[in-house]
Amino acid sequence: MAQAFRSTVMALTFVVVAGSNIIWSLLDDYVACGLALAASVTAGFCVERASIKRSHGEMIRQYGADWQAGSKRIEPGGPTRVAKAEK
Repeated sequence: MAQAFRSTVMALTFVVVAGSNIIWSLLDDYVACGLALAASVTAGFCVERASIKRSHGEMIRQYGADWQAGSKRIEPGGPTRVAKAEK
């Protein structure tokens, strides 16, 4: 669902930026298309990042501030215990 939402935002951003340029004839068509493409990719990254931040916030809310993803997880006893075990 997040991928579909991101793609929708990217498509709408492209249409709005390119469409406004077509209506007002502000820039050359190739430049306008490049600007619209850059704006849509930027909007897609922003939506993706907001989705990731929101999901991390939900995990922290549910499991506490000690929640960390994947390999960053620290065993109880702190990082010194893990560091000593790796040496």
